[in-house]
Amino acid sequence: MIVVLALTLTVLGCACLYLANPNQQWLSRVPPRRLLLAAGCLLLVAGLAAWIAALRPLAGFFVALHVVMVCLFIFPYSAALRGFARKN
Repeated sequence: MIVVLALTLTVLGCACLYLANPNQQWLSRVPPRRLLLAAGCLLLVAGLAAWIAALRPLAGFFVALHVVMVCLFIFPYSAALRGFARKN
């Protein structure tokens, strides 16, 4: 159960960081950047702590990095695919 919590916190943290980017494509209006950056960092730290609690410290750290890498890779492409689907 703690792995699901860790995954959720990490994905939500990455989503906040993506939405804080001025080039994000999910929302038409630009949300408050500082608030999203702070929330994203806080969620990522909480996710890292949950990964470390679920696994050993080194494994939890690297799993958290892997999840962050995958999320920050997928989010821009999902926005591009959504925009492509709207045009067709």
